[in-house]
Amino acid sequence: MNQTIEPLTFTVPLSFAAHAMAQQQGSQTQPTYLKALAVYAVDFYLRCMGIETDLEQSDWHDPWMAKLIDVADLWLKPYGKLECCVVQSDAEVLSISPDAEADRIGYMAVQLDPTLKSATLLGFTPTPAPNLPLTELQSLEQFLTHLQSLAAPNALTDALPEALIDALPDVLPDILPVAPPLAGTTPAPPMTAPTSQPASVPVPRPARNPSHPMINLRNWLEGIVETGWQPIEQVLGSSQMPMVAVRSQSQHEITVRQAKLIDVGMELEGQSVVLSLAITLNPDTSMNVLVQLYPAPGNSYLPPHLKLTMLSEAGELLQEICSREQDSYIQLRHFRGEASDIFEIQVSLGEVCISESFVL
Repeated sequence: MNQTIEPLTFTVPLSFAAHAMAQQQGSQTQPTYLKALAVYAVDFYLRCMGIETDLEQSDWHDPWMAKLIDVADLWLKPYGKLECCVVQSDAEVLSISPDAEADRIGYMAVQLDPTLKSATLLGFTPTPAPNLPLTELQSLEQFLTHLQSLAAPNALTDALPEALIDALPDVLPDILPVAPPLAGTTPAPPMTAPTSQPASVPVPRPARNPSHPMINLRNWLEGIVETGWQPIEQVLGSSQMPMVAVRSQSQHEITVRQAKLIDVGMELEGQSVVLSLAITLNPDTSMNVLVQLYPAPGNSYLPPHLKLTMLSEAGELLQEICSREQDSYIQLRHFRGEASDIFEIQVSLGEVCISESFVL
């Protein structure tokens, strides 16, 4: 007689602590509350597996980022961000927010009990497949193998229990080195190299050209914007707008997003890309900055191997990320800087490089 073997799942009780954490996130809307419970459940499971997590490094945990993007990510040391996807009790497919289709090591499906007393981890997918049937999710055992394939040789033993290490294959690609932080900013966490490409080692770069026009981001808060820069919804169009720009009504908080269409030449085979910066002025006069890169209207994905790079005033590499196949956008880790801090953003493909310099 044939027997059907049910895939392994993991159920987490949603205690008072789970609901308290959801409320601490300022959960005024039901979707936000549910995302918080999903993150709690995944965090609980990973800690049971001996895998270190860090909520503080997650975009979802940052109130400023939560206003801009629809995500429920959890930072896994040293792998990167895992998206925690809420699955309703009657759902048959896994839905992934467009804001979470890049810069993720995977997507964990979390089904919440209608009473919100428990959450069940159903499985995961390493790629953001649209409307993936829940029956096609990979198992939790495969998730552990997936983590092992992302780990550096010197990090695996710190992240996975010894029993799991012995059971997993010995495939260990490198992790990108961590760059020095920009003076006055919050350092970015380490970024893992895409599994489809070898890790790259940064090379010395020249210092910023003093004659290069510099954009004063504080002028944007006053409505003074350089030629070529426009509100992002005007550049991408409402139908392709993956995020909605936010302008807070708070006396001390104003968020502005501007974007610019960039053509880096024949290397892109006629394609252009859209560089976007979102800035927020903090009460202490420091600023939060989020840098993103999107395909131009009419294109669904960025060209692969397109690099988005952040340099200090002295030309030091601070952050860098490279697009993969079918990335709908890429972004640098958001950072905080003080008044007069200078940085440069580069968009490059092959030998072609376009740069913009900014001052906070």
